[in-house]
Amino acid sequence: MKTRNLIIYTGLIFGGLLIGYLIFGGSEEPQTLDEHIAESHTNAEGEIVYTCSMHPQVRQNEPGNCPICGMELIRAADAGQDESGALSENAISFSQAALALADIQTTPVRMARPVSESRLPGKVVVNQKLVSNVTAHFPGRVRELYVDYMGDYVRKGQKLASIYSPELITAQRELLETVRYKEQNPRLYEAARRKLILWEFPVETIDQIERSGEVMEELDFFSPVSGYVSQINISREDHINVGSMLYRIADLSEIWLEFEAYEAEVSQLEQGDEIRFTVSSLPGQSFAGEVNFIEPFLDEESRTVNVRVTAENDQVRMKPGMYAEGIVVSEYEGKEQLMVPRSAVLWTGSRSVVFVDVSTSDTPAFEGREVVLGNRAGESYVILSGLEEGEEVVTNGTFKVDAAAQLSDKLSMMNREPGTGANRGAHDHSSMNMNEETSNPVMDHSEHQMDDDSLSVLVPEYLKLRKALTLDQFEEARQIMTIFSDERYSDIEGLRADFKALSEDLIKRIEEEGYEGTLYKQFCPMYDGGSSWISDEEDIANPFYGSMMHNCGETVEKIN
Repeated sequence: MKTRNLIIYTGLIFGGLLIGYLIFGGSEEPQTLDEHIAESHTNAEGEIVYTCSMHPQVRQNEPGNCPICGMELIRAADAGQDESGALSENAISFSQAALALADIQTTPVRMARPVSESRLPGKVVVNQKLVSNVTAHFPGRVRELYVDYMGDYVRKGQKLASIYSPELITAQRELLETVRYKEQNPRLYEAARRKLILWEFPVETIDQIERSGEVMEELDFFSPVSGYVSQINISREDHINVGSMLYRIADLSEIWLEFEAYEAEVSQLEQGDEIRFTVSSLPGQSFAGEVNFIEPFLDEESRTVNVRVTAENDQVRMKPGMYAEGIVVSEYEGKEQLMVPRSAVLWTGSRSVVFVDVSTSDTPAFEGREVVLGNRAGESYVILSGLEEGEEVVTNGTFKVDAAAQLSDKLSMMNREPGTGANRGAHDHSSMNMNEETSNPVMDHSEHQMDDDSLSVLVPEYLKLRKALTLDQFEEARQIMTIFSDERYSDIEGLRADFKALSEDLIKRIEEEGYEGTLYKQFCPMYDGGSSWISDEEDIANPFYGSMMHNCGETVEKIN
């Protein structure tokens, strides 16, 4: 029995050794996990490269935490890779942790009728139809002023001044002479009486002269309308001539609001359109009126057209000269069109890129896609091609998705040729010779496109562009703008229009990613319905108007 058991145990041992030999004996020495990583995720020096899913500009040769957000670093080659093979070549995948930290939000592409909302700067002005000039119909000398300061309210028929005039005395004598013979010659009497009426003397005063039979050496001047005195052109003892303007009186019960519409907005306005507006001195109150006049001429300096609205002015709450802001909502004619929020679009001048949600059940992922933009409609853009209704596009965290796409050499805002490797190593500047005069870290391509779109490189170039625009230096500004856009500009106004869009995208990115150093967010209410830009100086130097309105605007925020 013992011999039999020994034989069985010996057979089992040799059998196990044989099976192990058949499985492992013919293979090469197995790689360790570190050796496998080193083979597929190393740089040129053989070092493993680690990066952050949220901040792909962070690259180091050892594991650890991101110095910006504290998130655990991952292997660079794993960032944005799809292991399942279910995603397209341009898709960039995220871990669930990275997705949550990036606070990425999406919005569906929808069909809607574009509605444009334009904000127009303006001010309250006097209704010129309700302005009356009180003029002299005869020569004379001012003896007394009963209304002697501007802003005083006068009623129709109220005394304004007393006038001494030889011609008035003569006219009274003619009247009294004709009174005696009015039965025999009524036409002469009526003519003498009508002469004083045409000089705007009240009938009561003329009757008083007839009854008394005496000539009045001084006659009082009366207001023909009710309103506020806006101008006085006479003083006591002044001599006046026929046609001299004595007073100007404005009725403010109804006023005008004159708004400035920029060239791009004029085509969207028609007489009869409703404008909602606010007045700066009446916070919290909103008013409405209809457009009743659009000026037929463009102001060549401000590039605007005046748009007029008439409004009731109960209790004279709106004073001429007060600033106002109008809001015009215009609905485009035609059928519904594809619409996406403005925050979904990354704009580079000649290209517009959005990121579409192409997540699978296991992997959050987003695909960069070029689109053709139509009209801007308020806070949305019309999409002419590149998207379909119902697709989800990234509207929050867009720049973070774009940064991850650039790291993985996928289609992105600055990478128009994904898969070519042109964007790899974009954040490695160790080989740059900054002392060479020809070295320019953001203009390495013949088309002047950026290799490095990090804010540390992008912002200084932007600030140079801003300064050139404030000084009206078109050629210098055009050269700098080639860094950001392929557009060929023929004038500085077109460049300034694109500078506004560039500023909006840059401000959004700075707010999302942060920036080392102090910047100022500044705002001009006059340009294109209100426009913002970034400056490294707190003092205002307006890049949209240059020397024409150099100090137009205000600093609204300090960014550290």
